[in-house]
Amino acid sequence: MKNLIKLLFVVFIFAASVSLAQNNEDYTKFPGYFNFGNLSHFIQGNNVTEINIDDHLLSMMNGSTDNNKDDLANILHGLKLVKVYSFDVKLKEQKELLGKMNEMDESLTSKNWNRIVKVKEPDEYTFVYIKPAGNNKEISGLVVATLEKNGKATFVNIVGNINMNAIGKLSRKFNIPSFNRKDTLDVK
Repeated sequence: MKNLIKLLFVVFIFAASVSLAQNNEDYTKFPGYFNFGNLSHFIQGNNVTEINIDDHLLSMMNGSTDNNKDDLANILHGLKLVKVYSFDVKLKEQKELLGKMNEMDESLTSKNWNRIVKVKEPDEYTFVYIKPAGNNKEISGLVVATLEKNGKATFVNIVGNINMNAIGKLSRKFNIPSFNRKDTLDVK
């Protein structure tokens, strides 16, 4: 039985990798895509999380969900890409990263992204942006950039048709930091 489970796992991984390898989608052409640039300079140590889920894998996940369970199928439908980078930053490099976050803020706002959250506190620095779709009734992208005093940095880009009412469910499903924190979203 254990060998059968291992074999099925290997077949699933192989099928997923073949599916991903056949993906020629250029996500940079989607209006909700944002390039964070090279963050590798800031990434230190072993506390690194990188999530990169494209539309093929999202479709596979969508097909395997129970439509009654958290309405996950409705959340995943229309998404093209979910990218998350979470890592620790050395104290001496936090100021440089804050400068990069301010550059990102200028870039996003100049490209008609709407900043919906801005938190500048001694223990946290957070920006949240949405990219309205052409009809202004939908959202085609979401970007989150946050740096905590303890050096934990998180950058998130979700590309595709986003249902903001369901984004909390998506964040819990993928364990995306910052979305599930009520205090980050309650900015005056």
